Amino acid sequence: MNLWLLPRQGNWERCVMTPRKLYVYPFALVMAKPIERLEDRMIRFLESQPDAESLDKKEFSQLSGDKAKADYLLDKRRIVAELKTIKGDPKIRVEDRLKKRFAQPGAPIVFGRVGVSAALRGLSDEGEVVKMMYDLSARAVRRHLQKSDEQILVTKSNLNLSNSVGMTIIMNDREEMIDAIGILHAIKSTFEVVESGYPNVDFVWASIEAHEMKLPGGGSGFPQLIISRSEEHPDRLDFLGRLIAYWAQFNGAKAYLLPHHGDWEVLRPIFENGPPTLDLG
Repeated sequence: MNLWLLPRQGNWERCVMTPRKLYVYPFALVMAKPIERLEDRMIRFLESQPDAESLDKKEFSQLSGDKAKADYLLDKRRIVAELKTIKGDPKIRVEDRLKKRFAQPGAPIVFGRVGVSAALRGLSDEGEVVKMMYDLSARAVRRHLQKSDEQILVTKSNLNLSNSVGMTIIMNDREEMIDAIGILHAIKSTFEVVESGYPNVDFVWASIEAHEMKLPGGGSGFPQLIISRSEEHPDRLDFLGRLIAYWAQFNGAKAYLLPHHGDWEVLRPIFENGPPTLDLG
């Protein structure tokens, strides 16, 4: 992946996840919290790219009656892209499930509003409860992957783009309960659990402004994840690396490619007003 436009914070190598390999490239955008909604900015950004084509334009009128079409063609039609924004706070579902767990014999007594970590501390099945919380929070991501897989397939078929790859752009600028780790967990588990694996989604770009994450050299930035399902398309990865750099420039930000060692720690969230709390009273 030729990322000559992006400075690296320390030694870097992509994260490889198994059993179905995912290649994860984590970036951080250093900038002030934008006022304009992320989805609106992303649309303006893509419209400004010289090789981007909106599928809402007249020249694609043959797709106008098809609700399953994707949103954009990128990189001279070599990438079919679908935009998805995460909406809907999963907090109530998580709280209801945790209340049932804490009602069981032997569970700690918890009242009122507490932080997530404090609520789970001391549970014998803490790992299982954390997974449950991620699964509940990840439902929106799974739905988006399923729908975009259908939209990308229909678009490729109707426009005879069999050699193009598909990409889902997942955006989250509001839902703190669905953080970068949760989104990556949802993508990984969806590709592993769903029998078809949604084969038309070759790449995912997750753009997250609901929280920041630490930079190794100090400071913080908003997570940007490029997730690839294989290493078969190095030219597409080069394009996506440049796209991240242009996205940073568009936002008046600096982009950094982050070091990691195949774990999730680099994505640990930082929240502007402290971590989300749960009402377990």
